[in-house]
Amino acid sequence: MGRTSSFEDLLEITSLKQLQEKTGNWFQSLTLLEAQKLQRHINGLGASTHNVKLGFIHTYTSDLLNPWLEFHASIHDIDLDIYHAPYGMNVFEAQAGSGLVQHNPDLTVFMLQREDLHPLIKQPVTGLSVEQQRSLKDDAVANVIKILKAFRHALHGRMVVTILPSRFSAETGMYDLQSEFSEVDWWSNVKKEISRQIDETLDSTAYMDLDSLLASVGRQQFFDLRYWYTTRYPFAAQAANLFARQLVSVVEVICKPKAKVIILDADNTMWGGVIGEDGINGIALGPDYPGNAFIDFQRRILDFKERGFILAICSKNNHQDVIEVLQNHPHQVLREDMFSALKINWEPKHINIQAIAKELNLGLDSFIFVDDSDYECGVVRKELPQVHVVQTPKKAVDIPYCLDNISRLEILSLTQEDKNKTQLYAQERQRKALQSKVSDGGGDIEEYLHSLQMEMSIELNAEHWVERLAQLTQKTNQFNLTTRRYSEQQVQEYISSNNWLVASFSLADAFGDSGVVGLLLIELQGPDAARIDTLLMSCRVIGRKAESAFLETVLTSLQQQGISLVRAEYIPTMKNKLVQDFYSNHQFSTSDNFAFERSLIEQKPLRADDFPMKISLAS
Repeated sequence: MGRTSSFEDLLEITSLKQLQEKTGNWFQSLTLLEAQKLQRHINGLGASTHNVKLGFIHTYTSDLLNPWLEFHASIHDIDLDIYHAPYGMNVFEAQAGSGLVQHNPDLTVFMLQREDLHPLIKQPVTGLSVEQQRSLKDDAVANVIKILKAFRHALHGRMVVTILPSRFSAETGMYDLQSEFSEVDWWSNVKKEISRQIDETLDSTAYMDLDSLLASVGRQQFFDLRYWYTTRYPFAAQAANLFARQLVSVVEVICKPKAKVIILDADNTMWGGVIGEDGINGIALGPDYPGNAFIDFQRRILDFKERGFILAICSKNNHQDVIEVLQNHPHQVLREDMFSALKINWEPKHINIQAIAKELNLGLDSFIFVDDSDYECGVVRKELPQVHVVQTPKKAVDIPYCLDNISRLEILSLTQEDKNKTQLYAQERQRKALQSKVSDGGGDIEEYLHSLQMEMSIELNAEHWVERLAQLTQKTNQFNLTTRRYSEQQVQEYISSNNWLVASFSLADAFGDSGVVGLLLIELQGPDAARIDTLLMSCRVIGRKAESAFLETVLTSLQQQGISLVRAEYIPTMKNKLVQDFYSNHQFSTSDNFAFERSLIEQKPLRADDFPMKISLAS
């Protein structure tokens, strides 16, 4: 298929979802005129459902990125409202009343140059002593962090920081890395320190490394020097295209439900061939082509697991045939214990995916299904439209990269709970096995809960959990009474305020620690009243009375502070019907539609020993 016919095929696509699920790097070769033509076609398919405000602070021209940003946003069903601050590092934009603050962006992008960090960076750093280089690095990092903190204080949305790569190769050429005064090594340390301090001191802020984009496309394809010297706009078309795609990926992570699970087919997806026919020694999985491509694909899947994504298998096969490969094949990268759910049988795959969703207690819109079959992908698309379907490419050489351009697999933060997800779900399987054992022995649910030996730890205003608490508001949908989303900056402001109480809890038992899984945001209204703004809990601890123990213990704490009336509300969504009766079941009376209140004088909080767990409260 030629270049022109390939583009014309894109214009024949009649479903935005089909375009979103298109794998590969098809968008990279588009010219700007083609991108705008395709955008007009996409706009004709229906109105955008997500409105996002974008802001730019820039020391070089940024508004010429708009057409590329709008193109990629259209693919992801997003309508952008873009504000470009006046040219230059204008700290006034961080003050109340500025154009940026009034715009109130969901995402603010800093497009900086190296010399913005410190004036001396305009000079060759290789001419400095090691000590001078270290001092310059410390000063440069301090300068940029100080600027970012000023904006972080003024803005509630997320921030992304970028620094334009050098237009020139290393100062001392190919000798650079051998030199004690290496420019490349020095700059790498600067970026590493900026990223570390952002991670430790700035909420809801990420560093996007444009040097990796430079390495991907090459310096000559990254820079268009004609634009740079005439308009201070650096990007050639390919770099602008890819940079815009990366920024829109961040936007999509912000405004859409995060993907949580990657479900893999087995035959011709994890390996080449059919295990039931070819046998363990006949499938393509090894150092030679095409087996080496499948090894690389599995290795890439491990990268996503490290980002916190849960892995599952959905395969039409004899169960033991697939298990034999997972356990015994010498070149199998993904082993059985790396998967949180296994559905290996001859049932329709959409039925098995629903079973996986029930087993993991997650919504279908958090699933990405990867399969090679036209038929299976088509059935899942039709029966489960919430699921993001990825059909692996026909050529084995393309398979390792088929998930690389899926925005929902990008992450903006990584907590310890994210990294431990597979272990947490393995522990849940052990709990279910114990529950079955107790039930088979004639025991009831109370006996099972006591056998778990649960310990709940509740903390008030825990600043060290800010990142995790913000993440819970952004990701929790089913057990979430109001589904309000908050940034790390907003959670930190609530913790620091005298008018708010931020309560969180973790739950440990005989099988392990679930980590921080619950949150209450409570506004104190006068001396004797309070309002529950947010009450949520991770679905993985549902069914253990943790939500009741958490609420009642916090209400006891409020009562001890003199609070006698607690108001609350339930805001219904498509996903939180699970909790529509929660307040009614916890001694709250309905005052108006979905508004509730509870008198702590008439309906006293339950005691800790009313629950099948040990409860500790630390402030």
